[in-house]
Amino acid sequence: MFCTRCGANNLDTDQFCRSCSAPLVKPSSARGEGASSGAPQQPYPYSTPGPSQQQQPPQGYTPYPGYQGYPPSQYGYANQVSRQQGGASGRAIAALVVSIVSLVMCCWPAGIVGIVLGKMEMNAIQEGRAPQSGESMAKVGFYLGIAAVAVSLLFTALYFLGALASLASGSY
Repeated sequence: MFCTRCGANNLDTDQFCRSCSAPLVKPSSARGEGASSGAPQQPYPYSTPGPSQQQQPPQGYTPYPGYQGYPPSQYGYANQVSRQQGGASGRAIAALVVSIVSLVMCCWPAGIVGIVLGKMEMNAIQEGRAPQSGESMAKVGFYLGIAAVAVSLLFTALYFLGALASLASGSY
């Protein structure tokens, strides 16, 4: 059976092209015949190309009649190269660092920046736009930013309550 996308020769029992990973469409006349024979159409006359080779059809080769002339897909499962194998993204690292600085310095605006960066990175990871390896940093940055803002606001409130209490007692 020939692939309608790239024209590669495949076995009758294959559901996806071995060259471009496109779904194979069986012709209506071959559906009943291929299932009853049980034997493959023929062994592969030429191997599938590697990344540095190009597939050269033999002399006298004519593709399947439904061949549309598309180039082989570079986005199939077999050709996928993960772009997101590296470490955590800069946004995840920044969320963690800013949140730690916010907690140490009791600076609630920096905590808000850590919360925003952490949430943006968690959303990007969930949608697949950022590497999965930064998820823990983004979560820690997000929750540490929340804790830093809470601690900063608590200390600020205690400071003003102490100032009001000293003013009320007249011992400032």
